[in-house]
Amino acid sequence: MPMTFDATLKDMGRESPEAFLAAFDRPTTLPVRLLNVDLSTVTTTADLILGLGDPLAEIIQLDFQSSAAAWKHADLLVYNALLFAHHHVPVHTVIILLRTEAAHSNLNGSIRYAPRPECGSMEFRYQVVRLWERPTEELLASDLGLVPLAMLGRLKQDVTLENALTAVAHRVVQRLMNEAPPDRAKKLLTDALLLTGLRVKRDAAVRIFRGVRAMQESDTYLMILEEGQEKFAKEAILVVGEERLGPADEAVRSQLANVTDLDRLKRMHRRAVKAASWQEILDTP
Repeated sequence: MPMTFDATLKDMGRESPEAFLAAFDRPTTLPVRLLNVDLSTVTTTADLILGLGDPLAEIIQLDFQSSAAAWKHADLLVYNALLFAHHHVPVHTVIILLRTEAAHSNLNGSIRYAPRPECGSMEFRYQVVRLWERPTEELLASDLGLVPLAMLGRLKQDVTLENALTAVAHRVVQRLMNEAPPDRAKKLLTDALLLTGLRVKRDAAVRIFRGVRAMQESDTYLMILEEGQEKFAKEAILVVGEERLGPADEAVRSQLANVTDLDRLKRMHRRAVKAASWQEILDTP
């Protein structure tokens, strides 16, 4: 199931593709465009596919990972090979590990095997980025489209996790409110809140941003906290529901998307733990 952070990072990458290239690969002077590849095995699982040049000269495939997956490296090989077969240009694959829990030992940057060494072999190399090792200052000073990622960067070690995140949140809020147009600032602040949920519990993430004075003084930006809590709640319902009932179809997702009452969403989450069907969850008053 696509998680909230997946959609968040894909949207960020689509809005600021050059910034993502500069941060996780290298800056380019070539024109950059998003590629919509007509291969179901790629489009449903690969996170961000960027084409360089016109005509196309190279493809950069960025994948975001937040949890350990023993065979994720095999997926990366498949994406790379299918993109090469489809476009006939070199493909560079980058996997961005968002937190320490994602650092499976198999994600070491290469796949090598030779069942018949004298008759051929496979060697595939890819780039691994451990986001928690990136200095927070570097991410805070980057393109506006990357600033929310500062919440996942390297933090000070001499303070508690929540206090360190609070200090970064102040900087994130300050920069986005000062430099981004209101609509974009609102979206990027929501992204920052959601990504913070990868490091601390959701209520702690909300508490961190609620403590930022600049947000306390703005009714508009306080709405971000409400929207973030709504998205957290919907994600939790889908996670629990899919563990018990299987994947939610589009009709279920559409009905859930239309629920905006946070208290009702919390009741739906509690119901999901014991519900016998998706409809039972959706019927929660």
